[in-house]
Amino acid sequence: MPLCRKCGFDSAPYLEETQTNTITGRVALRNRLSELDALISSLTAERQRLQDVADAIIYPILSLPVETTTEIFRRCTPAQSNLGKSPSEAPWVLAQVCRRWRQIAINTPYLWQSLLFRDDEASMELLHLWLSRSGRLPLKLNLTSVDPSRSASLVETSLLHCHRWQDVKFGLPSGSFSGLDLRGVSLPLLQSISLRSVLWSSERVVDTFTITDAPSLRHLDVSALPTMKLDIPWAPMTTLTLVQNVSLTECMSLLKECRNLVNLIVSTSGPAATHTDLVTLTSLKTLSCNLGDASVLKHLTLPHLLRLTVTSFDGAHVPVFSTFINRSTCPLQFLTVTSPISLSFLAPFLRAVPGSTSDVELTWHRMRLEHIFSALQSMDILPELKHLRLHARNRTCDEEYHKLLEMLRARVEARIPLESVTLKITIRQQFNPRMMPHSSWIRQLRELVSAGLQVDITIESFDSKTHVVLDSSAQGAFFCLFFKPVF
Repeated sequence: MPLCRKCGFDSAPYLEETQTNTITGRVALRNRLSELDALISSLTAERQRLQDVADAIIYPILSLPVETTTEIFRRCTPAQSNLGKSPSEAPWVLAQVCRRWRQIAINTPYLWQSLLFRDDEASMELLHLWLSRSGRLPLKLNLTSVDPSRSASLVETSLLHCHRWQDVKFGLPSGSFSGLDLRGVSLPLLQSISLRSVLWSSERVVDTFTITDAPSLRHLDVSALPTMKLDIPWAPMTTLTLVQNVSLTECMSLLKECRNLVNLIVSTSGPAATHTDLVTLTSLKTLSCNLGDASVLKHLTLPHLLRLTVTSFDGAHVPVFSTFINRSTCPLQFLTVTSPISLSFLAPFLRAVPGSTSDVELTWHRMRLEHIFSALQSMDILPELKHLRLHARNRTCDEEYHKLLEMLRARVEARIPLESVTLKITIRQQFNPRMMPHSSWIRQLRELVSAGLQVDITIESFDSKTHVVLDSSAQGAFFCLFFKPVF
């Protein structure tokens, strides 16, 4: 045998043994590989069989007609999808359940037609995707940019779909609204538009907003703009919110053109004597305004007014209010006063309210309740009152509850009985059960509830927790959470 070339020794026995072991090992390996190939083939066949069985299974929810599934999706989708929360809300989350649901969700445009977008919460790419999935449907958009450097991009993106705007709200930095140049742009579906400034410039920036072709536009809200020049078709407008400290003269000049207004929210400023002409709005039914020195009530005649909300009110404005009511001879039904009234002028003010008023809400900060109750006990004040809502921002004592009982008894026994009273008391301190009325007052209130009067009294403490004194709708007739015992 030849010597080994590596070590120089006779290695024939070793080589023979090694060769034998190698051949045997190779045969064993080939046999094992053949076994594994057979096993793989068997498992592959079994997997395919099970896959065929799984594919044949139809989940009950997937057997519903597409129309039914899309209606379920519609009811799961928020009225306005928040793109900042889209991964956890419908319709986005529905498209991640399975392939069939994804196809249905993506191919259902009305799931994507209403959205809320803030550029600090969601990307512009997501906004593009969302708008593309809405197809050709009308859009309801609430778009806000808190970054002046990105506001132009947001405006540009929205303008690509302006022909589909139906209800749009823009929140942009001051000075960015001029980019919304809609002069000569056709907006056939636009019904409502709201403009508000989210970042006000230290410099006086005058934005210009122009719409020339919006035949369906009826609602305009410019309640949060420092300065704005508006050029829009005013005549068809039915709802206008104008709370930007506009001057009284400018406001009245504008209202002259809005002859078809039905709803108006306005707060004016500036001198009161710069405008003397009266403006009659025969279609106006709802008005919310301030009653300061520059109040529109001095210059408006509203013969069909049904709802009135007044703020910034004090006793000096009673003659203005009374003159307005007498001049308009309106069938007022709902009145809300949201500011304190001087005690000496409370009764004259309430007497000036038309007798047709059946629903009244009063909110005040410092007045004691018994003065309100004493005034309302007189039947020549609000003779047709049916629903009374009171909101006091001070603690109530037992004497006030006593006056409340006297007023309620008188109103229940009136020709037109009071049907409901709601009293909400807000206190700026920790709640204490001793703040609740005596159990004797609770028993007397229960008697009125048994007679058919709906009484709801709550106390809200500074931590926004609500403590129920009386809820006539709970458990059928009466529910009292706490009461202060009489010793």
